[in-house]
Amino acid sequence: MSNPKTTFDYVGEIWSIADWVRDVIRPADYNKLILPFALLRRLECALEPTRDAVCKAVEEHEAEWGLENEAYCAFSGKSFYNVTSFRLNDLGVDNTIDALMTYVEGFSPNAREILTKFKIRETCSDLQDEGMLHEVCMRFAGFDLSPQTVSDRMMSDIYEHLIQRYGEEIAQGAEDFMTPRDVVRLAVSLVFANEDQFLTSDDGAMRTLYDGTCGTCGFISDALDMLDEWKARNPGVSPASIVPYGQEREGVTWAVGKTNLLLRNVGNAGQDRFDQMRDLSEHIMQGDTLSDDKFNGMTFNYQLTNPPYGKEWKVEERAVRDEASYGFKGRFGAGLPQIGDGSMLFIQNVAAKLAPVEQGGGKAAIVLSGSPLFNGDAGSGPSNIRRWLFEKDYIDCIVKLPTEIFFRTGISTYIWILSNKKPEGRKGMIQLIDASNRRTPLKRNLGNKRYEISDEQIDWITRTYIDGHDHGDSVIVPAKEFMFRQVTTRQPLHMYVTVDASRTDELFSTSKPMGKLTDEKKRIIRDWFAEHDGETHDYKWAYAAVKELGKLMSSPKPPKAQLVKAIVDVFGMRDPEAPIALDDKGNIVYDTELNDRENIPFGLDFQEYMEQEVLPYAPETTIDTDVKDTGPLQDGRIGVVGTSISFNRYFYKYEQPRDPKEIADEILDLEDGLESFMKGFLK
Repeated sequence: MSNPKTTFDYVGEIWSIADWVRDVIRPADYNKLILPFALLRRLECALEPTRDAVCKAVEEHEAEWGLENEAYCAFSGKSFYNVTSFRLNDLGVDNTIDALMTYVEGFSPNAREILTKFKIRETCSDLQDEGMLHEVCMRFAGFDLSPQTVSDRMMSDIYEHLIQRYGEEIAQGAEDFMTPRDVVRLAVSLVFANEDQFLTSDDGAMRTLYDGTCGTCGFISDALDMLDEWKARNPGVSPASIVPYGQEREGVTWAVGKTNLLLRNVGNAGQDRFDQMRDLSEHIMQGDTLSDDKFNGMTFNYQLTNPPYGKEWKVEERAVRDEASYGFKGRFGAGLPQIGDGSMLFIQNVAAKLAPVEQGGGKAAIVLSGSPLFNGDAGSGPSNIRRWLFEKDYIDCIVKLPTEIFFRTGISTYIWILSNKKPEGRKGMIQLIDASNRRTPLKRNLGNKRYEISDEQIDWITRTYIDGHDHGDSVIVPAKEFMFRQVTTRQPLHMYVTVDASRTDELFSTSKPMGKLTDEKKRIIRDWFAEHDGETHDYKWAYAAVKELGKLMSSPKPPKAQLVKAIVDVFGMRDPEAPIALDDKGNIVYDTELNDRENIPFGLDFQEYMEQEVLPYAPETTIDTDVKDTGPLQDGRIGVVGTSISFNRYFYKYEQPRDPKEIADEILDLEDGLESFMKGFLK
């Protein structure tokens, strides 16, 4: 008796079909062949026991129900059905593609929609033209993918490995539709940490799970796997369940993800009739989350998402700005990031969809690059978004992940945990976990992925989060530690005004009003400054000069402010020994070249900061009290509130530079060795 096939046996044998058609189907299009046919064969095997019953129901009820009606699910016993009598092994040799398309059209809308999105007709037309389609159908028909042989979990694994195999085939694009399994497991583990009451409940508790950039639904599938594991360890009469929701922009990727969920509920083991007919893919929608939210106004208990890094939002700009104009009645009321990176739009989407506390609350994990931690100056869109998250107390924890764990990038990435139901002891606090060294080398690289996070390392990170440890690789600090007030500082202008009559004509090019003066007025100005050539005065003299010139000129006279500015720009000379510049009203004039900004930690007294950090080096410095915190989130106080989250502040470890003499000795040793080698080589 032969041993049962393993997941890898199925994956290898199915993939061999792709290798067989390599001359007709490009590797980049393998997903349009392997994935829909694997789905088609699985559905076919699952429907086999009830095929006759459905066909009989069609004969009896077609006139009343038509060929598309959920009532047929009662006869198929599944969340899908097929109203034809076709199978992959009886489509005929001559007109295989026509029979295949009739077969596909006979599926219920939820299954047919997926197969259509894979563009199966285009792919199969090429195979038909080469006389290969019938053989492909027969080969897939040879796989026993029935629920009795292949469990839902095993089929999910097969499909996942096929997706991964496809990703390896075109590794340069793998991350566009896949998040590595270890990252998924970690994010899921963090979201469900401290959720034991729900996971082990036996009262039929139901929660919602949402992924706004669901791709192949890896996050959702893994969350469902974790719940299944809990159920297996804690069997009950009415265990907890999750209703998945997701949205994906790209059509084929959406089809892969929807397939992943449709295939999860095919088997009957341990399921009642309701579970057997439940379509987990029902709420997986296609569309752009930023510009076409398919779940507008809805909130969710759990969220897991990995939006694209550095994604431009030019295409969505009009829709996003329109929604932002409604303030917090929409998703983007806290602010807008730069057009080149939409990461913080996805953060706001997640925050807007956290379920209210009275509905069980919301918790989310979002995987991001490093830029959302610190990008944007004080008062900018990104800074204001972080400020809003701090004020709402949504950020629970941020985990710094190892580098080189994604398929297409080796950059630093982070998992943000957002929650509106923090325990009392964590309110107003944010935990940072540095897991950058928690990685294990792969035996074989997958694109840029050289490392993975092992199960033991996932457990360590999760336990550190649950326990709230404050140790060398974890800190818990008040959110206000990541806030500051950016004040504008200024220093008095020290300037002499020294007349140089040879430069008088430069006055007329300092501004448009000065350039438009009549020739007569220009002559008066030249003559007057010629009389005062070589004189040196303080800054205030410029006002007196303008007053005297005004007596000599008829109306319309040059604007007083423009003429003063011209005199200062042309004849003014900065000199630290000069007296402080005053205007005609005795007010101090400040030197714009010495304006600066100081980021004062939130809550620290301004005067205390200035005495410690600024005045010892620039004793005349003052804070410009006219620069205030203004805008929809702002408080109107002096200084613009800014935000920045720095891991280096808490985890940077200084490494003592090597002794220069030691480095020099090594260089000399290398030179000696090279010289000896060359002598021996040339003998």
